[in-house]
Amino acid sequence: MHLTNTLAQLGYLASRRQLADLGFGRRAIDRALAGGVLLPVRPGWVATTQANQLAVIAVLNGARLTGGTALRSFGIWDGLDQHVHLQLPANSHRIIRSPSTPIGRFTPPRFPPGPLVIEWAAAARADSHSPQWRVSVTDAIVRFARVESDEQVAAAIESAVHEKRMRRAEVSALMERLPRRFRRILTRLNFKAESGLESIGVLRFEDLGYDVAQQVQIGPDRVDIVLDGWLIIELDGDAHHDVARDRKRTNRLIRAGYSLLRFGYVDVFFEWDATLALVQQVRGERTFAQESAVAGIAF
Repeated sequence: MHLTNTLAQLGYLASRRQLADLGFGRRAIDRALAGGVLLPVRPGWVATTQANQLAVIAVLNGARLTGGTALRSFGIWDGLDQHVHLQLPANSHRIIRSPSTPIGRFTPPRFPPGPLVIEWAAAARADSHSPQWRVSVTDAIVRFARVESDEQVAAAIESAVHEKRMRRAEVSALMERLPRRFRRILTRLNFKAESGLESIGVLRFEDLGYDVAQQVQIGPDRVDIVLDGWLIIELDGDAHHDVARDRKRTNRLIRAGYSLLRFGYVDVFFEWDATLALVQQVRGERTFAQESAVAGIAF
């Protein structure tokens, strides 16, 4: 396999030792550096410009990404904490190396990172075919569980399975590594959610006693959540949407007899009281209309 293809599989960042284990000798790496195909990160490490700056920071600290920072690199739900979580080998000393290439040459993270958080832990055995600048998914979730709420951890696990970063058969083994308090909430997951936002929304509505159906097919449309058989809740997160297509979809669902509310990240995590009040208002209006119709009251 070509050197750059191998780097891409390793997250665009690797040590010379790892590349040597995969069959790439010193000369091949030096030629790529001389030609500008690779960039030096620090002695013993190389990368392409696609390497994420957070991964580069981990390597410069002699560490690996862990917790929510590692989950983010896997494309898994990573909660609200924007700190950069780094894991150093147990009993090691933190030595920060100067970058051989300015960090600005590498790919910036999607959101501005917060301060560094360092932990020391026994390093798992490295796999030469996996990125060595981050911990495994399961190790990241175990660390994540130390700083995040139960619902966030549940969402991360469901997200890991949905993104095919973890098999459902592996969840039981992971549970043994988590505090017991997580087991009750994790047994409620059905692994239908297509986003962490949806996982958390389902848990919250169930806690309120609503009849919750998830990933429901209504004609040609599939919706995130249906409450009490008629109120559709769509949770959009940060995804970009086709406004015209969404409008047609909404109109089809309303013609089919449903009501629909659409919420985003801020609505769930920072304005939940207002979000819940709106849901309750819509439910109350429907109930009142139905009761009035039964009673024969005309408006």
